[in-house]
Amino acid sequence: MKPGISLLLLALLMPAHALGEADYLALEREGTLLRLQGHFVDAAKIEHRLLSEFDTPVGHLFALNTIITHLTWDETDTSYDAALVRHANATINWCEPRLDEHPRAALPNYYCGQANFALAYYHGLKGNYYKAGRAGTASIEYLEKALAGDPSLVDAKMHLGVSYYVADNLPPFIKMFSRLLWFVPSGNSEKSLPYLRDVIAEGNQYKDVAKYIYATLLLEDPALRTEAQAQLQNLVGLYPENKRFQLRLISVLMMQDDYEGTLNAVSAYLDSDTPPIEPDLSLAKIWLVRAYMGLKQVDLANATFAETDKVFEVSADELPGWSVAWHKLTDGQLNDLAQNREQARAIYEEILEIAKSTYVNEVIIEAARAGLLSPYSL
Repeated sequence: MKPGISLLLLALLMPAHALGEADYLALEREGTLLRLQGHFVDAAKIEHRLLSEFDTPVGHLFALNTIITHLTWDETDTSYDAALVRHANATINWCEPRLDEHPRAALPNYYCGQANFALAYYHGLKGNYYKAGRAGTASIEYLEKALAGDPSLVDAKMHLGVSYYVADNLPPFIKMFSRLLWFVPSGNSEKSLPYLRDVIAEGNQYKDVAKYIYATLLLEDPALRTEAQAQLQNLVGLYPENKRFQLRLISVLMMQDDYEGTLNAVSAYLDSDTPPIEPDLSLAKIWLVRAYMGLKQVDLANATFAETDKVFEVSADELPGWSVAWHKLTDGQLNDLAQNREQARAIYEEILEIAKSTYVNEVIIEAARAGLLSPYSL
């Protein structure tokens, strides 16, 4: 039996009236672990219990964290819109009346801070920057009050760390997390990464979640990418069933032009006890193709790229937008290598057109512009 499963089964058998604060925290922790493992169906069962058996917003907050996890993978997915707003408002409706009576109460501030964090994310994705800014500012204010009221709420520093980073680093943050844009009046870069390190070292629910966010932010500085890689390798070791962690690690290896390392990581990914299914399989193959290109193994690159056609040409609407852009860039560059210049140019132009309406990594945009000026070569 997997670690923690016996605890979960025990909790599931306990009557609702017997579950106190320690019990819902244990149940929430179990759900967070399931989400980190990539077991979203089982995590949803935990969410249902948290929503139905407790009169605090913990279930709504758990739901919000799950939704944001999905949206950071595919920010174009609109299926979560109504649920995000509903869970955020339910949380705020619980905590605001309590703060009217006790403005510095730690837990209501903590809950209101998380709810506003989710709303800032949502409004930023929708381009409602005024609302995003107001919610982002409120999130910081609530979370700072929560920490002042109870310094042991180290997990609050995760949302604060991200919020402060956004406030001081808008352009690079937009490159990483698409159209998320919070116009927060005052940022504090000196707090952002240290706050995340505090959560990694001393947090409760979010230690490993903070580790992933921390690694992502480190990628903006080439000098820190080795540390980001180490954090992701740790996560892959802890959660080998979570294919997204593995894909992220593979992309970081490619970012550093470590082609052999990429090949090894993709091989481990494909040969794991739980091999990936589509579309994750084709996402991994795109990185495999690009590694072959980096090693100038063009025949292998073309053969592997052809294996992705079914997914990317038939089911592109079901894939994260960022992955489609990488596929198109790879297609254009392979056409250039095959001296199909007009086809390559058409693909580069398509990439730039897509970038007008959705997030496309700046590396892809720059490569597409370069490809329009002169053919791609190895």
